[in-house]
Amino acid sequence: AKHCRPDTPAAYRPSSYSTAKKSPRSSAHTAPSSYTEPPRKKRRSVVPILLIIIGIGLIVAAAAIFINAQIGYRQASESYQKIEKQYVSDKDASGVPIIDFNALAQTNPEVVGWIYAPGTNINYPVVQTNNNSKYLNTLFDGTANASGAIFLDSDDTAPGMVDQQTTIYGHHMNDGSMFNVISDTTDQATFDSMEYVYYITRDATYKLRPLATKVVEDTYAKARTPNFEGADGLKNYLSEMLDGASAVASDATDRAASATKIVTLVTCRSLI
Repeated sequence: AKHCRPDTPAAYRPSSYSTAKKSPRSSAHTAPSSYTEPPRKKRRSVVPILLIIIGIGLIVAAAAIFINAQIGYRQASESYQKIEKQYVSDKDASGVPIIDFNALAQTNPEVVGWIYAPGTNINYPVVQTNNNSKYLNTLFDGTANASGAIFLDSDDTAPGMVDQQTTIYGHHMNDGSMFNVISDTTDQATFDSMEYVYYITRDATYKLRPLATKVVEDTYAKARTPNFEGADGLKNYLSEMLDGASAVASDATDRAASATKIVTLVTCRSLI
């Protein structure tokens, strides 16, 4: 913040000369009249003091917000680390987590799957409820927290990979957690480094290859449409997504033409 020292406004200065008429001179000696300027009151500007107070207040508020955010990040990190430790029993031969869904459902019966992306921090349970608001600020274990949870769109058919499009949401967290890396895949090199994403349910494990990353408005309804109309509905949608995408797989056009089901991972551009 630029600190400016405002000039002190000039004080009103009353004249030191009287406008009263002088008495006619007489031959008698008289003492000269004396008109003394009244003492000036010092006027202090309160602006610097106010600026200092406001500045200190802003610093304190910013510090409180920062500390609160760090506490939230730590709370969420510890919660999800605990979940992974308790419910991921091992990994299979290909390194994919083996999830104990029966035990996981005892902590949260709304669990529908698990998402894992090798080489990234994405390794989370996926939940679904009857709205898309609850898990924006609620951890998997039910704790209120800005990190929220990874969740399946409320309009999708559980446990996912049933409809033509499965839409999964996660926050873009400032500490690199949740779906932070998804925003980074607008860079082609980062996109190319994410070779596979696994979506795991009770009954199946789906090995998925990223097709493209595109930035759209939050009002873009097609990104959360479970099923498209007509035989070419999905194909036309994917063609639209590839047009103007920030990053695209080298074989995206061929795969889009033959795709029957897709998973769309959604996050916001701004950090939380």
